[in-house]
Amino acid sequence: MAFKARKAFLTTTSIVLLATVAQAQQAPTQAPSPQDRPPYEGPRPIELTQTPQSAYRQTPAQTDVATLNSALASAKRGDVTGARTAIAMLNDPIAKKIATWALADSAGDSLSFFEIDQARRDLAGWPRAARRQLAAEKLLETSGQSPQQIIQWFGGAEPQTAEGAMALASAYQATGKSREAADLIRRVWRDNLFEVGPQRTMLARFGGMLTPEDHVRRADILLYGAQGPAARDILVLLPPDQLQLAQVRMALRSGAGNANDLMAALPGNLINDPGIAFERASYYRKRNLENLALANVANFPRDLAHGDMATRIWDERYRLVLYALRNGDSAGAYAAAANSGLTSGAPGADAEFYAGWIALTRLKNPTQANIHFANVEKIGQSPITRGRAFYWLGRTAEARGDRAAAQRFYGAGAKYNTTFYGQLAAEKVDGGRLVLGADPVITQADRARFEARDTVRAARLLNDIGNRDLFRTFVLALDDILPTVEEQAMLVDLARGYGDQDTSMKVVRTAAQRGFILPERGYPLRTPPPVMGAPDPALTLGITRQESGFDPMARSGADARGMMQLLPATAASEARRLGMSFETSMLYQPDFNMQLGQAFLGRQINNFSGSYPMAIAAYNAGPGRPPQWITFCGDPRGAATDPIDFIECIPFSETRNYVMRVMEGMQVYRARLSNGSAPITLSADLKRGGYTYAGPTTTTSQPLPIGGSNAPIPNP
Repeated sequence: MAFKARKAFLTTTSIVLLATVAQAQQAPTQAPSPQDRPPYEGPRPIELTQTPQSAYRQTPAQTDVATLNSALASAKRGDVTGARTAIAMLNDPIAKKIATWALADSAGDSLSFFEIDQARRDLAGWPRAARRQLAAEKLLETSGQSPQQIIQWFGGAEPQTAEGAMALASAYQATGKSREAADLIRRVWRDNLFEVGPQRTMLARFGGMLTPEDHVRRADILLYGAQGPAARDILVLLPPDQLQLAQVRMALRSGAGNANDLMAALPGNLINDPGIAFERASYYRKRNLENLALANVANFPRDLAHGDMATRIWDERYRLVLYALRNGDSAGAYAAAANSGLTSGAPGADAEFYAGWIALTRLKNPTQANIHFANVEKIGQSPITRGRAFYWLGRTAEARGDRAAAQRFYGAGAKYNTTFYGQLAAEKVDGGRLVLGADPVITQADRARFEARDTVRAARLLNDIGNRDLFRTFVLALDDILPTVEEQAMLVDLARGYGDQDTSMKVVRTAAQRGFILPERGYPLRTPPPVMGAPDPALTLGITRQESGFDPMARSGADARGMMQLLPATAASEARRLGMSFETSMLYQPDFNMQLGQAFLGRQINNFSGSYPMAIAAYNAGPGRPPQWITFCGDPRGAATDPIDFIECIPFSETRNYVMRVMEGMQVYRARLSNGSAPITLSADLKRGGYTYAGPTTTTSQPLPIGGSNAPIPNP
């Protein structure tokens, strides 16, 4: 039945075919009347769709190409009538689905409920499904569906919009489920962010279900946000003491001249309210009064209703962690990181990691550190985070004198041996050797399954008609859902085969975070051109992979260009040093770019006495930064500072991540350059150099094995 429904969609029921072309030209905005509406079959399961092979033509007719481009342009500018008309003229089924997707994606709010709901179901697995869900929810209550049908439509799932919640609550009321209606409205009112319009509607329709405490809670979560119209609108519902609190919070956020006076007028029982403490800390920090800000951390909120609030709270805490570390206040840094209430996602993992790291390395409290690192392991899903958690759990066990436990943790971390901490853990287990497996062998069955996906066919067609933006959209949506390493490998080949190296490397990274490691496709090889003072080729390749993903045409928002992402001014300076001619356009020549990049990198290594962590950080953040950081992070070139602690202390998250990714990549490249196996020497690389560093050894790069960027481009 599911197949018949999908086939029906492709032949008779796409968005445009809900109406004739003539009807489409009238662009109906209302749902059909009950007597005109087809019988409702209830919600169908959402499945990944596939078009029968026989229905797909590899090369659509030229008229279809022109019509598809017209449909995409109409959808993008919100011309629903024009898009519908173009969709009706398309013959190629994939082209029709692409155009249907584009219309639902760009103008879902302008369609009828039945159109957007059909798109929601029939375009399962297509990019940005959340947009179709939200649009359908907003139209559901005016769709003419019965209360039972609305309840069935949600299928027990929580509404994602205020409009969806109101539709479901009304359906509950109409079917005698008043308790369920009230519970839903209170839950959404208390914990969800939405704009002032639906907020007013919900209050008008369901205000009788809400208590004064519910309004206090809603005001609280809104005031942690942008403090926009929705927050201001709710102030009239607050009791006097809570209104006073809200006014002080808004004054502190805006930096109002009377903020201190308003704060001083608060009664004693409200002065340490979590919302006040948070805004007061931010107010003080922005005025360089961080010590006063730190005094408020103990009263920060720990009941974090939503992701935006969690991010905002951690951002403030992290700034105070850095300030305390810079000023040698380890206890203050720990207080800013610990007991945050953050229990999930990147903010939770970061907060628990820093609390554990400070407890172990600064406060020398491995017992407390163990609690935090165990929480990181519970939160973390990616290989990078899990390798980090297990390595530090091993370090805490070592600090407690429990060598057996330490080895168990290091063994668990060593499973993630293409990551920075996984490699350090592997060294702790048996000295560490990185043995890379081969990329998967693609079978005919793998390829048939991959090529049968409508979204793969759509990506190919979008590239063929020159729409590279949507091509990337589809590829980068596929990398989140493809279920096997074989299909991830084919997706890399798809992007790379069409000449999109940048997108192919994004796929590689997403696949790795999902546990699909592609050593060959993910770590392209290229022979670095010879230049005086060139560093280890594995380091050059690690830098190039991180900088551009080996895309010679890469250009950053900061105007860094080419393989090793050089700023024109930096490149011109290096060219003069080397006695080479220079034109900015030459930065897009791979070998020329890599000659200058290697020379610059080698000079940084020499300037920092051979220290890889400092030189790599300088390559990313600028040569002036590492000397600033050693004043509070310690000097990784000296015996008193663990280079790992120096890296974790880097205040720029981008640079901290960059150093780790480059150094882990260097280990992988050494294995790649040695037939897939090499000792892990990350610990030695971290400690390399020092004040007795004798300078670089001049080497000439030898040709590397064929593979990666030097390999033949696979036929797409």
